[in-house]
Amino acid sequence: MKLVIRRRIRRPPDLTSLFDVLFIIVFVALIRAAAAQKAEADAHRPAPVKPGPPQPPPDVAALRTRALANLGAELAARTPLVIRISAGNVVEQLEADGRQVALDVPLLEETRDPDVPLAYLGDRSAALQLCAVAATHLGTPDLSHYLVIVAPARSLSDLPVVLVEGLHHDFDRCLIDQRGLATLVSP
Repeated sequence: MKLVIRRRIRRPPDLTSLFDVLFIIVFVALIRAAAAQKAEADAHRPAPVKPGPPQPPPDVAALRTRALANLGAELAARTPLVIRISAGNVVEQLEADGRQVALDVPLLEETRDPDVPLAYLGDRSAALQLCAVAATHLGTPDLSHYLVIVAPARSLSDLPVVLVEGLHHDFDRCLIDQRGLATLVSP
């Protein structure tokens, strides 16, 4: 019998995984430092100037200026007619020619449709459209001499969507049916 003696050779521990971890940590730190430098540089850089709409030729610009002056003069020549709408979506007052007319004309009605709980009354009846109501109560055949200013008590964002849409439809109908120019002025 032969006795074999094996000698154990002691090897130092493998440090590869330690170097990998160290490399990853250093790499992440460099990336974060670069990102911080870029963010700081972006904060100090002025915002790029966006080009505006293309400028029209000089003759078109002159015509535009004259057209705006004509429109301004036409609007300024019209008598203001203020239609006040209460917070309850009711026409509560007309103001024109130095007089005030108190009203109580609802603009919305509840419906049975659960998907559309409110309806604009002016869509259902021409007599309930804003300019028709104003012309009737002012005793005038049309509103061609008036600038109709609709002034709700609440801001547009607080009004029901169906009311805002109905008012805008009424503005178109006001021009066609009553020859009045109408606008909505939010408080």
